[in-house]
Amino acid sequence: MLSINNLNYKDLYKDFNLEIPKNNFISILGTNRSGKTILTKIIAGIIPTTDICILDNISLNKNTVLTYLTKLGIVSNDFNQEFLFKKVKDELAYPLLNLAYPEHKINKRIKEISKYFEIEDLLDKKIDDLSISKRNLLLVIISIIHEPRLVVLDDAFLEMDRVDKELILKKLLELKKKGLTILNITSDLETTIKSDKIYILDNFKLEDYKEDSRFKESFIINLSNKLKEQEIISQSYSNIDELAGALWK
Repeated sequence: MLSINNLNYKDLYKDFNLEIPKNNFISILGTNRSGKTILTKIIAGIIPTTDICILDNISLNKNTVLTYLTKLGIVSNDFNQEFLFKKVKDELAYPLLNLAYPEHKINKRIKEISKYFEIEDLLDKKIDDLSISKRNLLLVIISIIHEPRLVVLDDAFLEMDRVDKELILKKLLELKKKGLTILNITSDLETTIKSDKIYILDNFKLEDYKEDSRFKESFIINLSNKLKEQEIISQSYSNIDELAGALWK
């Protein structure tokens, strides 16, 4: 679905290659400053390249960028994505208006996707009245409302609560069976559990995932913090054996 071939960018990415197979859920784990957001911007065409990225057989360059982008959905916490409208329904309609969908098809698609993602009760709400978690959920839904072939999620789950995160992951995995390819670029190990393949991005270089202490410790801390919030345990842990011991008390 996506190929990145011999990417060279400044003194950061050097002869970088990546292959994302169709109908796969691929995760790339990276810490801060590992190169995650630059990679997302290159895939999205925000950082211009010529014939380096090939998406669904379309080679990205200045002549193909509009067609390329119709096949792509992007969510990133680092893009300062802002909502343009006051109401949820109007924000959902905007990408479809840009693609010249007729009004009846826009209304039909909004109805379908809001039902699928269980946000029918939010359609007439003001975006300013939504929780941060619901706003981030909305960004993911907007990114796929035009039915792209590939969705790229760059730390899209960071400010979602557990309920919304589980809902999005469940629905995306269902859509994968219907033809959606998912690239999850993240610092959150928890969101990679259902991945077909996991890579580590470290210092702008890609390697196959092996149990990595940086992410394992982060995952255990995050998990124990959530258990502490639910008053299941009394303190946070960074060691799996200590966490297991506290749970078995």
